[in-house]
Amino acid sequence: MKKIMPMAGLALLAACTTPADVSKPLSAGGDKNAKFDIKDSATGFTVDLRYSRYQFIPEADALMAACRSIATTRTYEEAKRRGKEIQPINEQTLRLSTGRNIINARTSCRAFVEAVWKEG
Repeated sequence: MKKIMPMAGLALLAACTTPADVSKPLSAGGDKNAKFDIKDSATGFTVDLRYSRYQFIPEADALMAACRSIATTRTYEEAKRRGKEIQPINEQTLRLSTGRNIINARTSCRAFVEAVWKEG
């Protein structure tokens, strides 16, 4: 029993995580779990997000909310970086898919957003 308690405490401590640095823009690597692919289109640009994180207990709803937020935020950051305004992003047009790898307990998400430049 004396060996089990320290091992259990160590396992719990190793499972702890720290929050991402939200003071940095996502384009500067504010979230190491997010990978972006940004491409120009005829009317603006697209953002393709691949996001995954470790979840001991799967919480797909929480991951989907985070994925939507990250994709939307990165889209607005990119428009600002380019010095142009985009039309508001309708959340119904944001395409989203999730999956889970049970071997390494990672839940993943892929989101696709199309940004359209404002006219005028």
